[in-house]
Amino acid sequence: MKNIVTLLLFILPFTLFAQTEKNYLEGAVPVVDGKVTFSTEINVASLTQEQIHETLLEWAKNRYKPTGKHSARVLYSNQEEGTIAIAGDEYIVFTSNSLSLDRARTYYQMLLTSEKGKCTINISRIRYHYDEARNGGVKYVAEDWITDEVALNKTKTKIYPIMGKFRRKTIDLKDDITKDIQATLGNKMIALGVAAPPVTPVVAEVKPAMAQAPVQTNNQEVTVPTNEEDIIKQAVRMTIMAGNDEQFEINKECWGGYGELFGKKVTFCIIDTQKTMGNMLMSQSENYKISFYLTNNNEPSLIINCKKLMQQTIQGEEAQKMSPNCQKEKSYNLYVGEIVK
Repeated sequence: MKNIVTLLLFILPFTLFAQTEKNYLEGAVPVVDGKVTFSTEINVASLTQEQIHETLLEWAKNRYKPTGKHSARVLYSNQEEGTIAIAGDEYIVFTSNSLSLDRARTYYQMLLTSEKGKCTINISRIRYHYDEARNGGVKYVAEDWITDEVALNKTKTKIYPIMGKFRRKTIDLKDDITKDIQATLGNKMIALGVAAPPVTPVVAEVKPAMAQAPVQTNNQEVTVPTNEEDIIKQAVRMTIMAGNDEQFEINKECWGGYGELFGKKVTFCIIDTQKTMGNMLMSQSENYKISFYLTNNNEPSLIINCKKLMQQTIQGEEAQKMSPNCQKEKSYNLYVGEIVK
């Protein structure tokens, strides 16, 4: 008897397409030499090849362990070449509730290559074992199931419903692995105290009203700064807006500065772990805004929009490397955010 899932492919009307986000559409699943291959490069200019390789090997050994019937493992490691080969074996879950569990066991091979200042992630040979508990289930390979030609409609604007859930979850898995590696390398940089040197931010919103001629205050002429660094230096107040547009006041000493991480222009903020409200909002938010206010101004003179890349708890000694105002006896949460428009 044919598996029910296989029959559904012929029963379901293919005129029904699911709406999806842009990052799941055309080009999201690259094919190289006939094989689905995801390739991502991460820049970590402050680390040597040896440091990157050792960090990735430790990460891989912790994440890929044979457990039960799963055979995920590190296949080999060559420090001289800077390569680590991994066999992935895990579930991607489509839906899970008290009544049903819809998932597919997913196999893949991953090659991590370390060089001075960067690493490359290659994920390929992706296979699926779906509904394995029912009559042995069905097996698919990524090339026949999630590519643009198979999973998208002719205009490449929508995804077919059944292939779509495999395509989305595979892309999500690739993104999760990349973020996990980024965070691991970022933690290594913090532990070594080798954060990249400050750089000028590429995106920052300066309120037009601040670009004006000198103003009079108490019969004295005061020049209003328009440069981002000058605004931050002269600011008397700093706030962060996160969550559902909830804003909280934060000391300007919490500003860690600009920098570069994984090739992205970023900001660093250091918040005392005892500031429960601020840390709760930041932990639960993907995006946030940092605002700086000058004297006698109720409107921010500078707003920096950020997308959170990572969060790390650090001790006072580590925090003081970024801000001398941090206290040694305290612990802090370090938030790294990519500067966005």
